[in-house]
Amino acid sequence: MGCGTLIGVVFLGAIIISAFSSITGGDTASQSTASTTQAIDPTPKSLGSQWLYNLSDDAMGKGAIHQAEVSSSNTVNFDFPYSGAQRATLTLRIHPRHGKDILFSIEKGQILCHSYEDCSVLVRFDDEKPTNYSAIGAADNSTETIFIRNYSGFVEKMLKAKRVRIAANIYQEGTPAFEFDVSNFDQGKYKPKK
Repeated sequence: MGCGTLIGVVFLGAIIISAFSSITGGDTASQSTASTTQAIDPTPKSLGSQWLYNLSDDAMGKGAIHQAEVSSSNTVNFDFPYSGAQRATLTLRIHPRHGKDILFSIEKGQILCHSYEDCSVLVRFDDEKPTNYSAIGAADNSTETIFIRNYSGFVEKMLKAKRVRIAANIYQEGTPAFEFDVSNFDQGKYKPKK
């Protein structure tokens, strides 16, 4: 095969690849940039709007489940295998079969608290002195959620606070503190009067 024939084959191949690329959707680099731009949400949430309220029916027909949750305002970076920034969630729940609960959850990782034995978490309301609260792991032994005891005492203090910090023992991560903006909690949305 001569040099001229080789150049012709390469040129023809480039034309075919170019034509095929335009038929299948064009430049993939500009497509990925566009989707990245669309995924960014530049609007910050205003104080108090961070609470999410949910009302659902108990699957066993025992009544309504009332829930309010807020995500932490800070992120914590864990090492491998739970790498990456993550937030925690603080949830208040009134359940017709399980009663009143305070749930503290992380996205990934292992909170060192078992379902058969109490553990302790450190909770700080605004600038008050930190207080130890008893907690217990989930009944299904999942390691991302714990139930903080003393619902009434916790909620009473939370209603007077603007900020709550919770530090729990996390496997190989120490006791990182997650901060929650609890301002403007709306009791009417959490448990509407009938």
